[in-house]
Amino acid sequence: MRALGNRLQTVAEMLRTYTPFRCVADIGSDHAYLAVYVMKEGIASLSVSSDINEGPLERGQATAEKYGVRPHFVLSDGFDKLGDFDFDGACICGMGGELIADILRRYGPHPGCRFFLQPMTAQDDLRKFLWENGYEITEERYTTERGKPYGVLCAVYTGENTLYEYSDLFLGKFRPDTKEFASYKAKVHSQAFKRKSGLTACGLDTAEVDALLKCSE
Repeated sequence: MRALGNRLQTVAEMLRTYTPFRCVADIGSDHAYLAVYVMKEGIASLSVSSDINEGPLERGQATAEKYGVRPHFVLSDGFDKLGDFDFDGACICGMGGELIADILRRYGPHPGCRFFLQPMTAQDDLRKFLWENGYEITEERYTTERGKPYGVLCAVYTGENTLYEYSDLFLGKFRPDTKEFASYKAKVHSQAFKRKSGLTACGLDTAEVDALLKCSE
């Protein structure tokens, strides 16, 4: 089938690590490439593609017909209308970290599900929500697409909160020695430098940002 972009390919490779799944939910799935891929590749027996708008679902249905698989398509705000599906994997990709956190907050704890999360922005807000609300981040992988670095998180609900340092919010606890992570770290460093300049201008404490700058050198 059509090759996935680097972001979704990284998500798919993480999913493959935990195969097989009974059902994978793809939240905000746009063209449903991931929902189609997991069925086409045998990663899941079934997938469900959801979106808050009709247009992406129509595009997704066209993708499914093209590749000869039959995911379910549901008009839903996050997980709101997916109560009939017994999924043990869920992907939320291509959104801001704050929105992903809000979707998970509204969904509530589901210990039997593994979540694959790819935030476009505000990775720190997402990690903070996960660690302070009983989720364990079990893995992070990094990739680049069109010259921009991205992280992909795998998380499970355990009910136990995780202690973290300020720098962990931006760099995660998994820091591989790869060119992809180096690119991601450079982006974090640049943003932290700008943050320090703003704090300094306001006469505010910069100790946490200084520590992040050192970790991201």
